Amino acid sequence: MKYIKMIGLAAVAVAAMMAIAGTGTASATVFCHTTSSPCPEKWKLGTEPRFIVKPGTAGIWNDTSGGIAAKCPEGELRGTITSAGSSTETVKISVPGSGLIWKSVEGCIETKTLEGGTLEVHAISGTDNGTVTVTGFKITISILGSSCIYGFGVGQTLGTLTGNGSGTAVLDIKTNFVKKEGGFICPTDLNWAEEFTQEKPSGTGLYVLSS
Repeated sequence: MKYIKMIGLAAVAVAAMMAIAGTGTASATVFCHTTSSPCPEKWKLGTEPRFIVKPGTAGIWNDTSGGIAAKCPEGELRGTITSAGSSTETVKISVPGSGLIWKSVEGCIETKTLEGGTLEVHAISGTDNGTVTVTGFKITISILGSSCIYGFGVGQTLGTLTGNGSGTAVLDIKTNFVKKEGGFICPTDLNWAEEFTQEKPSGTGLYVLSS
């Protein structure tokens, strides 16, 4: 009986260790200049990546009925790497309120980012790409003269970052804004689809790798 009890305790201990190890592996991510693993040169803490709307495309926001609420061909997303990733951490990018903007051009309704947020990038096993999640942000969108405030949930999926060695990595956003404030005229959700391409650091390879 004592022997069986010991086996049971050992099994619990092994399961706990595996769970801890699994958690560490899932969050182990780095931005690397090459596809070599382990990464010989990763992006450093404090690096300031900047992405702009991919030329020839536009960010499109649809309401729940499928109607286009806005179509913005110019904008940028920039921030600072606050966690460069390691064997136990993922890459984190802090984006200030001034780091997510859309330019006021024809077809793009007035939009301002009031508060910034955080992006996290998680390596996708077997690829050089990563899943990007987002937390925070407070964005005001003018719809028919009404101010509608939107944001994101905690760790909400933003899209996919596709690695590239020539400095043109692509952030493919497919997500939705969640209404935080606003009257009945403000849609509860706005679907957001947009492609951003890496502009800075210029010519720097960006591959998302497990560490």
